Amino acid sequence: DTSTSNLVRHVQTCKALVGKQPSIIAFAHGSTYSHGRLRYLLVKEVALCARPFAFAEDEPFREIVRMLMPNARLISANTLSKDVKEVYDITKAALPGRIHVVFDGWASGGKRSSQGLN
Repeated sequence: DTSTSNLVRHVQTCKALVGKQPSIIAFAHGSTYSHGRLRYLLVKEVALCARPFAFAEDEPFREIVRMLMPNARLISANTLSKDVKEVYDITKAALPGRIHVVFDGWASGGKRSSQGLN
């Protein structure tokens, strides 16, 4: 049966690599964590990926950060909201007179669609 040959080959390759791959723990020990950079990256996550401010308070996210940096200072959704506004103000001041236009389309399950301009 050739339908599982790729899977069998993958398992054999993985068995050969056990103990030879660097672990995430080794990576984290070389971490370049800084509280300011974490705050900046959270602003970037919210702005570019349309995440809610509450993302900063999600327990799974906090567990990941604590796993990689146990003494990381985590921020609240309120602080993240203020950081986003501050980055917006800084960016707006740096780009006077520029306009950003966004078109958006959406369709419901009933085939009703709409267009938007922001």
